[in-house]
Amino acid sequence: MASDRGDDPAKLDVTVLGSADAFCSGAHLNAAYLFETARSTFLVDCGPTVLFAMKRHGIETDRLDFVIISHLHGDHFAGLPFLLLEYMYERPRQRPFLIVGPPGIEQRVWTLFRTLYRDVGSHTLPFELRFHELVPEQPATIAEVEILPIRVPHQDEDTALAMRLDVQGRRVLYSGDTPWIDRFLDLARGVDLFLCECTAYECSMGRHIEFTTLQPLLPRLECRRLVLIHLGREMREHAAALGVECATEGMVIHL
Repeated sequence: MASDRGDDPAKLDVTVLGSADAFCSGAHLNAAYLFETARSTFLVDCGPTVLFAMKRHGIETDRLDFVIISHLHGDHFAGLPFLLLEYMYERPRQRPFLIVGPPGIEQRVWTLFRTLYRDVGSHTLPFELRFHELVPEQPATIAEVEILPIRVPHQDEDTALAMRLDVQGRRVLYSGDTPWIDRFLDLARGVDLFLCECTAYECSMGRHIEFTTLQPLLPRLECRRLVLIHLGREMREHAAALGVECATEGMVIHL
C-alpha cells in the first residue's frame, strides 16, 4: 500500500512495486519504485508489470509527475507504453509527463510504443510528453530531485546508470543493474537508503551483483539502510537466511 502520511511536508516514502529480476522470479514483479513527497510523485524504473502493481496497491496512475529510467532493458522501461496508453484512454491526462533516462531514451520509448501499438503509436498524444537525457557524472535537477547519474558496466552498447538521488533532504543510492563496483562504497557513505541490486546468490555472469561478492563488503557499507532488490531465483531461495533486508512488493520505506 502506498504512503498514508498525507501532506506531511517532510515526507519521503519509497514503495516497492517490483522487486524481481527480468524473469519475475518467485512470482514477483519487474523493477519499479514509487517515490512520494508532499510535492511530487515519481517512479524510478518502470518495468512491464508496473500498471498491475500500481492498481493492485491502489495507487492512482495520474498522480505520477515523471519517471526516471536507469537503463534500456525491457524489465526496467517496458512499462512505459502501457502508462502512455493509460493516459490516452483510461485516465486521460492533460498535464505534461516527463520521462528521464540515459542517452537514447526518447527514440527507444517511441520505437517500443510504436512496435507494441502501431496503430495507436502514430496518433498524437493528448498531453505533452517530454524527455530529459541524463549524462553520466553530470548532475541534473528534475523538480525537487537532484540526480547524480553514474555509468555502470551492465551494458556494452547502451548506457546503464546507477543514480544518487537527493530528495527532501534525504539521499538515496539506486544501483540499477550492474556488477559490483567499489565506487559504491563511497557513494553509499551516509545515504539514508541504498537500493542495491543482488540478482544472484553465486553466479551472475558478470552483469549483476551476486551475494557472495556483496556479503564480505557489508561491514564496509556505511549507509543507514540497505535493501536488496532485483532478486533472482537463487536469492529468493536463500532470502530468509541472509540476514539482510530484501525487497518485496508493497513494502513502504519511510525516510
